[in-house]
Amino acid sequence: MAIFDAMKKNNQNVLRFMAVGLLFFVALTGCSKAPVTLTSVQFLENLDKGSGNFDRVLQICFSEPLKDTYYHRVAIVTKENVKILGGGFLKPLASDPTSKCHLRNVYSYINKDSPVEARQLIKDYVKAGNVSQVLIQVYNEKPKAKELPIAEKLFRDL
Repeated sequence: MAIFDAMKKNNQNVLRFMAVGLLFFVALTGCSKAPVTLTSVQFLENLDKGSGNFDRVLQICFSEPLKDTYYHRVAIVTKENVKILGGGFLKPLASDPTSKCHLRNVYSYINKDSPVEARQLIKDYVKAGNVSQVLIQVYNEKPKAKELPIAEKLFRDL
């Protein structure tokens, strides 16, 4: 009987070790997000139906539809050197999970660090044909310090 008790205890220890190892492995590999590749951006001005709230929309396209939630930062610079900086979360599209492109209202990038009269500056200057560059950085999570983006691309002359 003592032999069976020792074997039973040994098997329990082996199972515990395997369970802890499996949890550790899942924690390391299961939490990672799929890599993303930025392919294009463009400014759309024809989505507004008269409200004035969607007359400046940025379309951000990826090589594949997003399967996870990511954080992105955007830096828009116009030919007149008007700069709009902002960011937000990009989530998989529930309405069209096969779409590779996300539409972002440019006015949603206005924040406490934006220039005075940012809304009017966007309306006057941030439009197709008048943007010298757009830098987009994508992160797994909202950056807290100096984290490096998982994807980054600079687009010129939009």
